Amino acid sequence: MSGMELAERCRAQQLLDRLFRNARDGRGQAALVLGPPGVGKTGVVDYVKDRAERAGATVLSATASAAERSSPLGVVAQLLSSLGYSMDEIAAMCDSSAQVAAAVHDAVSLLAEHTPVIVTVDDIHDMDHESLRCLLYVIHRVAPLRVLILLTGSSALPQQSLLLTAEYMRNPSCSLLRLAALCASCVKEVLVEHMGSGICDRTVSLWRRASGGSPLLLHALLKDWSGSGAPGETGRGAIPPPPGGDAVRFAVQYLHGLMTEDGLRTARALAVLGESATEEGVERLLHHLGMSAGEAARSRNALEASGLTDGLRYHLEAARDVVLERIPGDERTLLHRSAALALRESNAELGEVAGHLIHARPAPEPWAVIALREAAAQALHEHDAERAVAFLRSAYDASADGSTRAVVRAELAQAEWEMDPGAVRWHLTDLLDEHRAGRLSREHSLLLGMYLLWSGRTQEAGDILAELEAAQEDLSQDTRARLKALRVWFAYFFPTYGARYRDAPLEPPHDPGQCIMSVDPQWDGALVLASLLTEGPTEDACEAAEQLLQAQVPHRPHLAPTMAALISLIRAARLARAADWCNRLVVGCSEYTTTCQALLLAASAILESWLGNFTTALTRAEQALALLPPSAWGVAIGLPLSAKVLACAGLGDLDTAAECFRIPVPQLMFQSLPGLHYLQARGRLHLAAGRHQAALGDFYACRDLMDAWNLRVSVFTAWRVHAAEALAELGDRDEAVRLLTEELAQPDTGSPWLRKQAQALYDRLGGVGARPPVVTEELPALSRAEHRVAQLAQEGLTNREIAEQLGVTPSTVEQHLTRVYRKLGVRGRTGLSPALNSADVLRA
Repeated sequence: MSGMELAERCRAQQLLDRLFRNARDGRGQAALVLGPPGVGKTGVVDYVKDRAERAGATVLSATASAAERSSPLGVVAQLLSSLGYSMDEIAAMCDSSAQVAAAVHDAVSLLAEHTPVIVTVDDIHDMDHESLRCLLYVIHRVAPLRVLILLTGSSALPQQSLLLTAEYMRNPSCSLLRLAALCASCVKEVLVEHMGSGICDRTVSLWRRASGGSPLLLHALLKDWSGSGAPGETGRGAIPPPPGGDAVRFAVQYLHGLMTEDGLRTARALAVLGESATEEGVERLLHHLGMSAGEAARSRNALEASGLTDGLRYHLEAARDVVLERIPGDERTLLHRSAALALRESNAELGEVAGHLIHARPAPEPWAVIALREAAAQALHEHDAERAVAFLRSAYDASADGSTRAVVRAELAQAEWEMDPGAVRWHLTDLLDEHRAGRLSREHSLLLGMYLLWSGRTQEAGDILAELEAAQEDLSQDTRARLKALRVWFAYFFPTYGARYRDAPLEPPHDPGQCIMSVDPQWDGALVLASLLTEGPTEDACEAAEQLLQAQVPHRPHLAPTMAALISLIRAARLARAADWCNRLVVGCSEYTTTCQALLLAASAILESWLGNFTTALTRAEQALALLPPSAWGVAIGLPLSAKVLACAGLGDLDTAAECFRIPVPQLMFQSLPGLHYLQARGRLHLAAGRHQAALGDFYACRDLMDAWNLRVSVFTAWRVHAAEALAELGDRDEAVRLLTEELAQPDTGSPWLRKQAQALYDRLGGVGARPPVVTEELPALSRAEHRVAQLAQEGLTNREIAEQLGVTPSTVEQHLTRVYRKLGVRGRTGLSPALNSADVLRA
């Protein structure tokens, strides 16, 4: 054989079998088998030794060691000992290398006259120089002997071994093999040995890919597989390899310990890059680590040959984990920083660059802070607040300049708000200082005002709004619009403290429905809410709310405009319609930010409790409270707590309801709209528990707040029904009847359940035939277009099918159905049939 041959295990075994037969027949041979650690070099040697011993040959073996590399003739001493020389004789010969080489040659020659001889030396890359020269002496003279000299070593032989490889290349009695990864047949043979017959090709492919064709890793995977209790019948489908357990970890640690310095750098670089590894990124990172292109290519090839990697990635995540764990801390930081720089230079995704920077903190370079902030902005845009917070915390730690730190703190508070509003309160004092020092942008000062309102710090929020209003000339159009929107929410949420913004918080168009064509849903939501505050729940405002919700539901909704639209429907006593929209929003809401999820669930819980759907209300209230701890809710804590209490009281679980009132709430909550919810729910619990006087106190407090705030919301007038029940129990029957008469004389509250409760109590107190004059609203007639759409929907046609039949767009069909549901007082298609058949609803 001339040159070097790349051979898989089965092919290498065949070649070595032939070499042994030649040696046995008197044509001496020498073979050098090279390959990376774990590729099976020792296994091939053991195979040849076993065949030789069974054929009656004599086997002489030695193993080189890195620890003995500096000990002259250490390997030769092992061979002489196998030949029967005593330690004293060996020591005497070691004074002369030529004498030793001749002695070994003579001893092997003499032995070969009686029996074929196999001389094996493992790990020649660790062999001392004197032993190497001695072996070369014997190899050069092996041709006439019945001897096979079989050496194994690493693919990357040291410089001193060049003489050896040169001898193997030019000597016709020498063969040079580079051992390749296991082929599919070899892998199958191993698997059959451990699993039994019936191994399918898919199983072989999976195990070969996972092990990289390395016998070491393949056997480690099999040990983990057998230790996991997985063995069983093998004839049914593919058997996947395990992800890698202790055996794989030990095997990788062994390979890790045998790597060269360049190999370690490359292995660590690929482990740190992980899924973000690209050809250009890896090349740049290794360049930053001081490796030339040639060195990098050789190291990558060596890793792939060892079975650990396939190009840029590890076959097994467990292998990558071992490499990562063994990187020293300082080097890990340097690697991540270099990886971030390399990825930035290769125009990788912002998130990938930032992902490495957060592991390289602090990274004070200006470019690193900019990259982290940009990646955080992108993550927030994608509703991934958790990643944004991680990026911005790292950016804050790396910001040395005071102005930059102020901006990053404001951005961090904005990201934390989406994940946990409670975390923002720790920033408020510093943000206020930054605002007063003029280090915050107008936009961030506006957000600070919103955080303060949420926390119930209305005075400070009002001061910031006043400052921004005084500087309106300098504000951008977008910031000016958001300032006006925040004034609307201040007026709505805090009817007393925000009263100055109530009369004319915005200047909406005469037809609010026209405004829902804006590209800014925040502005649209503010217009809807402003119209509600100034003009009440008009038909146009409800129409605008429906359009706004239609625009929000198919996407990840903007919280403020969505809540504004729901509030408009609630104020208009369209509770069933609002609940239906909430259901559609809540389905799939796991994609939203945590704060958005929690508030939507709380809104749904409140609506379901008002409609008497207590099981659903309880589930969603508990989900909302599980997403955000009570301390994160600020003054809004009254919303989920009241929903949970109403649900528990309706289900008869008074103990759980009572636990809700042990949770501390901000005192200022009672001057906000959530406080009204809280008082009414607390009154309901008192009533259910038989504390009638306490219940009456809470219901009258609701009455007084509604009067003071000039609040005319039908669902809040429910205090009359419950107060009447308390009064009846306290013996004041006349006052109870008077309150019920007032309640039943009101327009529909939107809650059939509450209406039924009021009527039943009135009947019980006033007697049969004493019903008050209940005001009923005549159902608005449907237009001919609406009636036609309703009939087709009743027949089961989809919106698209209806649109095609009538020659309109699906959006027009959706708008028609929205108006139909509202006019007929139904929640969806299932209610169309009875409603259409019960009355003449068609406009003439």
